[in-house]
Amino acid sequence: MSTLINAAPGARLARVVAAVLVSLLAVGLSAVPAAAAGYTLTASGTTTTTATVAKSLSVTYKYNGRVQKRAKVDLQRYSNRSWVKVKTLTTSATGKASSSVKPSATTKYRFKTARATSSTLTVTVVPGSWAIGGSGYGHGVGMAQWGAYQMAREGSSAAEILRHYYPGATVGTTANPWTTVDVQVLGRSDDPATTSLSLSAGSWRLLDGGGAQLATGTSARKISIARTSSGVTAQITENGTVRQTISARPTLGLEWTGTRYWEPTGTAGTVTVSGAQGSYRHGRLRISSPGSRPNVVNQVVINDEYLYGLDEMASLWGTSGYGGAAALQAQTIVARNYAILAKTAGLKSSCDCHLYDDTRSQNYVGWKKEGGEAGATWRAAVDATRQDGAGTVTVVRNTSGGIAETPYFAASGRGGSYSGTTNNQDAFGTAAQSHLQHVSDPYSKRAPGNPYTTWTGVLSQARAQKIFGLKWVASVKITARYSSGQIKTMQAVSTGGSTRTVTKTAEGWRIDLGFRGSWGHAVTARK
Repeated sequence: MSTLINAAPGARLARVVAAVLVSLLAVGLSAVPAAAAGYTLTASGTTTTTATVAKSLSVTYKYNGRVQKRAKVDLQRYSNRSWVKVKTLTTSATGKASSSVKPSATTKYRFKTARATSSTLTVTVVPGSWAIGGSGYGHGVGMAQWGAYQMAREGSSAAEILRHYYPGATVGTTANPWTTVDVQVLGRSDDPATTSLSLSAGSWRLLDGGGAQLATGTSARKISIARTSSGVTAQITENGTVRQTISARPTLGLEWTGTRYWEPTGTAGTVTVSGAQGSYRHGRLRISSPGSRPNVVNQVVINDEYLYGLDEMASLWGTSGYGGAAALQAQTIVARNYAILAKTAGLKSSCDCHLYDDTRSQNYVGWKKEGGEAGATWRAAVDATRQDGAGTVTVVRNTSGGIAETPYFAASGRGGSYSGTTNNQDAFGTAAQSHLQHVSDPYSKRAPGNPYTTWTGVLSQARAQKIFGLKWVASVKITARYSSGQIKTMQAVSTGGSTRTVTKTAEGWRIDLGFRGSWGHAVTARK
């Protein structure tokens, strides 16, 4: 047997390796090129982005720990199974170089010289946003206003409209004579710190909280209101000249001619409150300061004065060319229910009011509605729900016979294969009420002019990260819906593969997504 065969296994291996090295040296090769020894390229940079946001990749070039100045370094990307040069960079005095990249899809990058190659950096591209197709507008509980309009066009009465959208409820009457409600028209935290009151015609009188008269004037005089630590002050001017100053009082009141509070048959005018969204023909004003600014409340009779100024449905719908008079009457009735329940609940301490003049309650603009386009038509709709001058009015009653909660919204939509209004417990998370349950609503979609039959909402990457609690969201989908078609559950997956499933109320999704409604259809990723 040969010596090689008889040698120990370790000795045999050493001889084989030596023989290979001798062969390599004979042709001028080495296992590690001498020129590359000691050279390093260290790459770094953010590796997750969106297609519209550029990110910087950096490299540091060294030889045996010493930086390599003004050296040429290629930035490469991996494409079609090979590395392709993107650009050539020159290192700085500190041996560093960097470049911005903005790939449209996930891409691998590296830095390379003749002597060294960096590790690979994978830039993961996630959607910058998702387009969610949807329809409908509002929370989805109770009467859909566009649906009510179409039902009226198709011949339904106000009572039939209400019985459809509030299943099990009854339409009846109640005695509600001269009951007033206090509506805050100025005093929100973003309202001005001062205001002024002016009358279009007739005369006014300014009272203290006890009803004592402090001043009188005509429409030629303006009242400027300010707040102090002691209450509210008034300064009365005419053509820029101060005529009278009223020291601080806890409360001031303003009444004017042509109202039931002062000379009902006198010259009627409207009061403008600077900073408020409306102007006011009826009732009287109460000015106080429960917060950090003047608080102005319009006290009006629920049955007519308040409803005359409520701007929640287009008055034109009730004209002959539109055919929606019954819808306006239905709107009047549900708005009255809302106001009666607010009155029953008592004054809110924060505003010294029963109702706000915006969508926190109902949108009240006073004379701007009653005296606006087709205002007489709206007023006629209100009057049609008053049975007599003694205060008998039409209301909706729940299954227990009490005044029903009657929420309403603009238009229902469709989500997946489902559509219609939603259960109150699904929308708000409140205890179920039998008259506030899901009903079909083919009418909203059929209503001419309905602008909410289709829309597209955008969920941004940043918003998705917040909703799902993920650093980078790679995909989003709707996984469950309520009986109305509104979103119930959504699921997101991160770039690392983590899955988060979130369930909310229908209204919770509408608010968090910032959409018109929560009837969502397909979800499409966007750059």
